[in-house]
Amino acid sequence: MKDFVYYAPTEVVFGKESEEKVAPLVKRYHGRKVLVHYGGSSAKKSGLLDKICRLLHPEDMEAIYQMAR
Repeated sequence: MKDFVYYAPTEVVFGKESEEKVAPLVKRYHGRKVLVHYGGSSAKKSGLLDKICRLLHPEDMEAIYQMAR
């Protein structure tokens, strides 16, 4: 195996209405696309996935959704 360095800093935000922080956090790291990996249909049924999309859209950011299997 060749030598390599893998650097993967992670910031996890918890708390009430923390989804409201998604666009500013993505912007802080100069991101344009967000991978939303969720566990089941409750995220869709609750409207959370639609809300994330609405929060990113005005910032010209794109969400890519992937449900866990």
